[in-house]
Amino acid sequence: MRNQQGIAVLLSILILSIIISIAISSSTAILKELEFGKDAGFYAIAFFAADSGIEKILTVRDAPAISCTTPATACILSNFSKYWVAITPSGGSKPDGSTCVSDNYCVESTGEFELTRRAIEVNY
Repeated sequence: MRNQQGIAVLLSILILSIIISIAISSSTAILKELEFGKDAGFYAIAFFAADSGIEKILTVRDAPAISCTTPATACILSNFSKYWVAITPSGGSKPDGSTCVSDNYCVESTGEFELTRRAIEVNY
């Protein structure tokens, strides 16, 4: 009888350990998903900031000129997101090292909000 009581204690400790392991692993996964959900709004704001840079360039018909060309000189929008634009003439070398193949310019606009970045590239 005494041996059976020892086995019952060991089995209960084993079962509790398994339950605790499952609870800890599932709570870690849930916390990561909550953090991703919080950042999802940042992705959209960063994308629309990059879109603002593209719109700014495309509204100019002549050779585009803009002062927001690096993260240090980025244009800041009213919601505190920012964008910067890299303009490469047709046949020129883009910042990533590839060649611009377009009729006029290749424009890459990068938007940033809360350390989240999104980029858009347009060839026109």
